[in-house]
Amino acid sequence: MSELAGWLAILVAGLVVTIELAAWTLVLSIALSSLIAMMSISPLAPLRGFARLYVDVFRSIPILALAISVYYGLGETLTSLGITPFGTAVGVLTVIESAYLAELYRGSLESIRRAQWDAASSVGLGWLATVRHVILPQSLPPAIPVTLNMAIAIIKDSSLVSLIAVSEITLVANQLIAETFKPIQVYGLVAILYLLLILPLSQASRLIEIAVARRLGIRPRTDEERAMRRLSAVGDVKAG
Repeated sequence: MSELAGWLAILVAGLVVTIELAAWTLVLSIALSSLIAMMSISPLAPLRGFARLYVDVFRSIPILALAISVYYGLGETLTSLGITPFGTAVGVLTVIESAYLAELYRGSLESIRRAQWDAASSVGLGWLATVRHVILPQSLPPAIPVTLNMAIAIIKDSSLVSLIAVSEITLVANQLIAETFKPIQVYGLVAILYLLLILPLSQASRLIEIAVARRLGIRPRTDEERAMRRLSAVGDVKAG
């Protein structure tokens, strides 16, 4: 039991780093993806083109490939600028996760009927005012469950940056295995810790999705419908 307690203490310390990494990435991804989504529906063609290019490029690059390229290719430069491996990991995860989240936010924005735009224009509202006062208030509620689902994805994707010396739970687990030669037991504990972290987020996402659907007067989807929708969304995002 004392050995197990020691392992848990080490792994929990790594889990704290994972949570910090995911939290920073989520906050920055929300900000960046919101900007990209707004640009993607802008009336200015250059902004729409930039948003499309950003999404297409960073959805095409694997997180691991970008992390290794940046860390080993720009390592000395980043160090001279005072950027730690943790900061590098946050940056890499942010630019890629925000590309996926931007597409989901764009879908929320474009789900608002064109009549809403026309009505705002008829009372003299410009594009920015229309987005701020008419479109965003209606598109935010459906975006909340999407954001929570992305938070779950970010937590899982954060394990990939263990290869650039970020002491999150996966790297800590690998170091512990190198010392104990007990991979099954250690990875079993890692899986349990991930479950304890992710299951409450999954449940919260489901409850918020139901609450949003009721607020919008939509029949809440069943588990089967929700699963099919998520599979379809993942396929559309990866294919797009």
